[in-house]
Parts: sequence; C-alpha cells; structure tokens
Amino acid sequence: MSMKQQGKSSGQRRFSASALHHLQDAYRVLDRTIRRQPWLVQGSVNEVAPTSPSGGVTYTWTRKVRAKTVTVALSQQQAVAFRQAIDANREVEAAFSRLREISQTALLTDLPSVTKRRLDVQEKSETKIVPKGS
Repeated sequence: MSMKQQGKSSGQRRFSASALHHLQDAYRVLDRTIRRQPWLVQGSVNEVAPTSPSGGVTYTWTRKVRAKTVTVALSQQQAVAFRQAIDANREVEAAFSRLREISQTALLTDLPSVTKRRLDVQEKSETKIVPKGS
C-alpha cells in the first residue's frame, strides 16, 4: 500500500472542537506566563551565616557549568534579584513542560496517524530470526 493510500485509510482520532479550543487556551495562558518573565537564571541562592561575631550575612549563587559547581558571591540586593530570577526560571520551565505535553497531545490526537499492522498467528510462526553476521 502506498504512503498516500495508507494516509487516507489510517484511523484518525480527532479532538472535539471544544477540547481543541481548551488546549489552545491553555497553550496561550502558558505562553503569556513565559513572556512576562524579565530575567531567568538557573541555580540557587544561599544565605551564609557570619563566621565571626562582627561579620555579616553573606550570599552566594551556586549553579552547574559543564558538570562543575560554580559559586559566586552576591550582595543582598543581588541575592533578592537572583532569587526572583530563579523562581521565574522554574515557573518558565514548568510552563515549557506543560506546553510540550499540550503540543504532543494535540499533534498525536488531531492529525492522521499510522495504522498499525497486526501479524497473524501463522505469520508469527513463519517469521525466522536470522543470526547477525549470517
């Protein structure tokens, strides 16, 4: 059977109009979530207690770069900004994950799919396994 014929005869699962509309709305909401984030940073911010009575609290930003942990000292203002950027990044990563799920569901369900061919019991018994290199 040719590809053209197979595409025409393949089973086609389609969303109802309301279900597709719901997925598209969810996609738009997630898209807006991503677009409104000003800064995105990966890693974590740590607050380090003073080591001496006269010392103050210090802040560090830690992240992975090429499988190595990299740590940078931050001011208090930078620590606040980095925490916000890290939180925003986590929100965007979650939104991207959900966008991928929605896209996959829509594409797999709303477009024509391949019809799987089932082997008859007789065909299975006739199938010979040829050792590699023979």
